[in-house]
Amino acid sequence: MTSFIGHDKAQRIFRQSFDKGTLHHAWILAGPKGIGKAGFAKQAAQFLLDSGDRSPPAGENFELNENSQSAKLLSARSHPDFRLVQRGGKTDKEEKRAREEGAHALEEHELKRNISIHQIRNLQSLFSTQASISTYRVVVIDAIDDLERGGANALLKNLEEPPKNTIFLLVSHAPERLLPTIRSRCQLLRFDSLDDEQMRTVLMAKAPNLDTAELEALITAGEGAPGRSLQYIHTGLAELEKLARAILETGDPDNKVKNELAKKLSLKAATTRYQAFLSRAPSIMAQHIKSSGDKRSIQAIQLWQEASELAIMATPKALDNQAVIFRLCSLMGSLAQQDHRA
Repeated sequence: MTSFIGHDKAQRIFRQSFDKGTLHHAWILAGPKGIGKAGFAKQAAQFLLDSGDRSPPAGENFELNENSQSAKLLSARSHPDFRLVQRGGKTDKEEKRAREEGAHALEEHELKRNISIHQIRNLQSLFSTQASISTYRVVVIDAIDDLERGGANALLKNLEEPPKNTIFLLVSHAPERLLPTIRSRCQLLRFDSLDDEQMRTVLMAKAPNLDTAELEALITAGEGAPGRSLQYIHTGLAELEKLARAILETGDPDNKVKNELAKKLSLKAATTRYQAFLSRAPSIMAQHIKSSGDKRSIQAIQLWQEASELAIMATPKALDNQAVIFRLCSLMGSLAQQDHRA
């Protein structure tokens, strides 16, 4: 038997609704990206698909059977009463891989920009018949934020007149941006950040060979969202964070650390580490400013804003990697100098 790690409140609300027979037909799973909403949707889907075979164990969690028929069919991507809707691949080859392995197997640039209206219309084949082997039919859309306008309107028709025994689990990173008509027909289920111990448990399960320094660096980088941490696996994040924080502590007046980072991360083989540093540098600066208390200032915020803008635009504008890293490190050095003057 397995249970979902963290988000006990969300599990409790969902279980209570199920146990009372008041399960809403559509749920918006809302929270920051990488926090575990899609994992919750997968667990909830199996819980519902299993429920026709047996009475769920008493309690407030899912407590799933890894060897159930539903678990095996979901793992094989062949459960007749389940649909997962995600962005597809841009090319036929990438689309085939997305269907076989899941959209998570593709890089961002390999995915289409939106979930199309065609994908939503394809759900009608699921709704046109009775559930095949389960009591429920379950549709997971990950993420509903990616729906094009036509797709959102098509989905709305299903939410207004929901097919019998069909549950929609709609993953959303920004529910406030969804159509009000969609929000009004769904029950909102919010997800909070995991604590450090829960993060540690998830990361050790996903990557059991991490050393202590790397594990702790990933926990810090994730800020309560394990999915965010996992994108930094195999980047040597602990070393990058150590060097960045050295600049914030000393200012790196002789540019030794800046030059070291710029040279290391500008190599072609270091692309993944370069992207990790682009993502982390503004966050490290923000954490430093927040922890500085009375030393925070408008100038510090401006340095962080410049770093954030540079990190966002570096890849789309194909800026020189070495120059970008050196500039980011220089902004960190300026932040350190402000601390020393305060």
